[in-house]
Amino acid sequence: MEELGKALPGSEGFVDAEQNTTSKQHNEFCLNCGTKLLDTFCQHCGQKDIPKRQTLGELWTNFISSFWSYEGKFFLTTRFLITKPGFLAIEYNAGRRESYYHPARMYVFISFVFFLFFSMSSNLDGVVETGARVQLDQEDIAELKEDHPQLNIDSLFKIAPGDSSKKWLVPQTLLDSVNKLNKKKKSNVGFSLTDSEFKTFRQYDSAQNTLPEEKRDNWFERRLNQRNFELKEQYEDKDFGKEFGKAFMDNFSKVLFFLLPVFALLLKLLYIRRDYFYSEHLVFSIYYYNFFYLAGTLQILAGHLDHIAIFDWVSTLIGFWILLYLLFAMKRMYGQGWGKTILKFMIFGFLFTICVGIGFGISAIFLLFAI
Repeated sequence: MEELGKALPGSEGFVDAEQNTTSKQHNEFCLNCGTKLLDTFCQHCGQKDIPKRQTLGELWTNFISSFWSYEGKFFLTTRFLITKPGFLAIEYNAGRRESYYHPARMYVFISFVFFLFFSMSSNLDGVVETGARVQLDQEDIAELKEDHPQLNIDSLFKIAPGDSSKKWLVPQTLLDSVNKLNKKKKSNVGFSLTDSEFKTFRQYDSAQNTLPEEKRDNWFERRLNQRNFELKEQYEDKDFGKEFGKAFMDNFSKVLFFLLPVFALLLKLLYIRRDYFYSEHLVFSIYYYNFFYLAGTLQILAGHLDHIAIFDWVSTLIGFWILLYLLFAMKRMYGQGWGKTILKFMIFGFLFTICVGIGFGISAIFLLFAI
């Protein structure tokens, strides 16, 4: 745990990467902590002994050396993260850490990239261009047929998205209709205020008071209904749905972060008889989260290119690998037979799904009162 805590601040010094430079001592005392130097690196804080003042050439050389050292670690770690589930957690827990990017530092970076792309993906306006792949259900197609009876809609939807020679078959009026349907479908996504037979909270409260005590709503239900009427006065349903949906998506990263220790706790309970500290399960969990965010980012990118056939397959393969990755990681990390591993994988999936539902439920209730 102490190692995880030390990883986030950039305290290792600017030029840790230079291992093979000359051993000439530039300073008698460490510039970082003031300890008397005995070698090229400070024996107290680890900072390299470098000149207090640097020329532009020295500064550039040190910067490039440091950059390539960290980048090399990052790409090596990423390769093992994708191709060898559970391997990095084993290496970290065994003390072999210097060759790899630190899991906590990697978590901060990859989660930031994932939620950046996730947010950008959620905010796309959904405009469809000629020849693009369109996701419409049967009701949408029926509506298009009704709006454009003169067109053979069924044949238009069979056109391959990448077939540029047939794009002219799709008229602009049809594209406009498709874009309207897309916007309508997007506007329906989010939270909608519940319908009620009462127009005001006072009417609802009066009706509740006429009921026998055992048939009345409990305190929490009454509070939710009160908040419901307050929000109805403040928003129209459509406006509130957008506002709530945006706030919920903004809270998505926080919920997953708070579920991280729960993830590790479930592993601790499943492997209670094995000689693992909770912190070691936590390291395993952080690496899995890192993989999930990395794979999720790649899937978002592939999803926006799914009109190219190969990226459709790539997106599908990534989805399967996300589902199976944890199983293989548990097998390698904990070293049990396939039968026990599959059973524990299924139990873990069931329990963590419940925890995710509870987490997002609490988040939704919190947002309902916070908006």
